[in-house]
Amino acid sequence: MRVLILVDARFAIHERSLIERMIVALANEGVAAQVVLPKDRGLEEHGFDLLAEPVWYADRGLSMTQNIRARQVARQVVGDSNSSDNKVDIVHVFGGAAWSMGRELARVLDAGVVLEVWRAGMTDPAKAISIDETDRVLFLVPERSFESRLVDAGFASRVHVAPWGAHVSTDPVQIFREGKTIAIVLMSSGRQREQCIAAFEGIVDAMESNEDSMLFVNLEMVERTDLWARVQRRGIEDRFTIIDRSEDRRDLLLRCDMMVYPDTLHEERTLLLDAMGAGMAVIAGNDEDIAPIQESEGVYIVDRPTRAAWSEILIECLSNPDRTRIAGEKSREYVKGNRRVASSIASVIDAYTGLCSQPASIETES
Repeated sequence: MRVLILVDARFAIHERSLIERMIVALANEGVAAQVVLPKDRGLEEHGFDLLAEPVWYADRGLSMTQNIRARQVARQVVGDSNSSDNKVDIVHVFGGAAWSMGRELARVLDAGVVLEVWRAGMTDPAKAISIDETDRVLFLVPERSFESRLVDAGFASRVHVAPWGAHVSTDPVQIFREGKTIAIVLMSSGRQREQCIAAFEGIVDAMESNEDSMLFVNLEMVERTDLWARVQRRGIEDRFTIIDRSEDRRDLLLRCDMMVYPDTLHEERTLLLDAMGAGMAVIAGNDEDIAPIQESEGVYIVDRPTRAAWSEILIECLSNPDRTRIAGEKSREYVKGNRRVASSIASVIDAYTGLCSQPASIETES
């Protein structure tokens, strides 16, 4: 089986780790996979580790040129002919901005297309897609709640659940070590501005009772919430670090003690899963659509996203390190039992196999 992983720019920046681990895991299962990335989006400098050089595609242009751009990609992948020796079976698309190109590329290659629905908000764009009975189109979802939305939209036969997975190291990170500075990570898209600011202020309130603590925040959130002015107002410049290109520093972030995750955007994020899998203490907003937050006994959930609520839970965690360590271990055990990469890839391959068993459509004329 041969698969193309087509990714839009936003998804490539925020979920590079998912793409990299997927390529390796598919290769281990005998599936040849190649990544297709948008060019002229600054992605070349992000250092993707993909086992092979990616193919680059033009993601900008008039809609009437999309077929031409898709054929340019096809020629790079299979040459001038799509023979059985180098045929592409599946085009797997990550990121809504690449859905249209993914469908066009699949038509050119006479391949099935898998559209990853990684957030609840992608249900409406899915409804807008014109699909007939002969189309080999499948929606892949990481959460059961996303599946139910697509079923309600009439796609019951075209949706497959494949929860995202995380790596669980043999030894968990040692959090709250005696004599060590406590490192807190505040990770957010920044799109829910008020919730993010409340979380930040609550964290700083809690840090006032623990001088031996540091706060790390991703650049995207800082920029969207104008957070630096608040950092200066609270006088914590020497205890505050901005993390630019957090995907490049994921290993560093996963050696911290706590992750605060205020987003309730009904989105899947592997960084959250990785933090749980590492054994970090996780404090999250109450996103009812994200099963790991709801199902893990170790995640501290903030029901009311107020400054006082965040501060209360942070103080509780900082004041009870033994209990917080146990909570981190419970989250790690949850990921170990429910969200391993191997299980995720097995579900993905099941989806690919089912789609490949459907009759191929009539080949598009050149």
